[in-house]
Amino acid sequence: MKNIKNRMLLKLYFLASISIFLFASCSNDDSTGSSGKLEVTGISRSVVDDPLVEGDRKVDVPTDVINAGNYYIIRGSGFATLQSISFNGLESYFNPTFVTDNAIVVLVDEKTPYYNEMDEMKIVTSLGTLNYKIAIRPPSPSIKGFPINPNAGDIITIKGEYFLRPIVNFGTTTVEPLESSLTEIKVKVPDDFKYKYLSITNVSGTTVANQALGSALYDDAPTNIWGWDEKWDATNSFDLAYTKDFSQGSKSIEWKSGEWDAYIIALADWNFKDTDKFKAVRFSIKGAKAGKVKFFINGDPENNIKIVEFKSDSWTYIEIPFSDVGNPAVLSKIGWQEFGGFGGNTILLDDIGLVLK
Repeated sequence: MKNIKNRMLLKLYFLASISIFLFASCSNDDSTGSSGKLEVTGISRSVVDDPLVEGDRKVDVPTDVINAGNYYIIRGSGFATLQSISFNGLESYFNPTFVTDNAIVVLVDEKTPYYNEMDEMKIVTSLGTLNYKIAIRPPSPSIKGFPINPNAGDIITIKGEYFLRPIVNFGTTTVEPLESSLTEIKVKVPDDFKYKYLSITNVSGTTVANQALGSALYDDAPTNIWGWDEKWDATNSFDLAYTKDFSQGSKSIEWKSGEWDAYIIALADWNFKDTDKFKAVRFSIKGAKAGKVKFFINGDPENNIKIVEFKSDSWTYIEIPFSDVGNPAVLSKIGWQEFGGFGGNTILLDDIGLVLK
């Protein structure tokens, strides 16, 4: 199984496919306006990539099925004056820059209805309206939370969306769901699961979880990898089970930090010996105010540091390669120092763990 998809690489593949489509479309385009005939001659998915198969990524792949939440290229004519495009009655966003008379690039809205619907794409231009029959299906699964450090034999609940006839894999081991709905799956953890990726396949595709099993320091609570924590200023307020905002699971750490204060988590070296299997530290971070933290390792805030910026309106996912912090032979502690420069901040931390090589 391949590791997590590189989102930047996917973006480059998408942009490459768009460039190809624009070059091909514009060569036949009437620059003075519409061709006068509104029709669809073909539909392609911009990028097709099964995350469980290496080297299978393709661009501009013809299809007769629309999976919500993906980019598609609609080919035909009469699109120059496009006003709207909808699928099963829900309009989807399109960028006018990616529309020519002969083609439309559209991101089909993830919330597009798909159950007991009319399977119809509707294109509205100044020439008129075209209703085009095509199968509309749900997006690939969305994995929003699961116990990252379970034990073999545990019954765990995976939360997310679009679990329609799901297939669950721990690495390459397929596990039959004990119970499932569109938003939850209960499964029994197999014996050989540690340091593998959880994946779920539905009728539309496969999604691989961002976190390797057994890699979490914090997952709604301190895990078996967490040894203890340290605070530079004991007056700082901490909530290790903050439920009002989180990036994954159902809880996060709320840290009310004074200016330049720090928070450190020590790894449990008495039962965790596998640092060599990982290449980076990961965490998600958010603030009451947009700000910065200084990330440091092994209790040393002056050497092998990394300054990280974060937002107040959304979570920022961070991966810090060991190579960015001095390639430590032993990783014993990770820490964050408030670094905003404006008197302190309330900082949320979540999904803290390690990234497999």
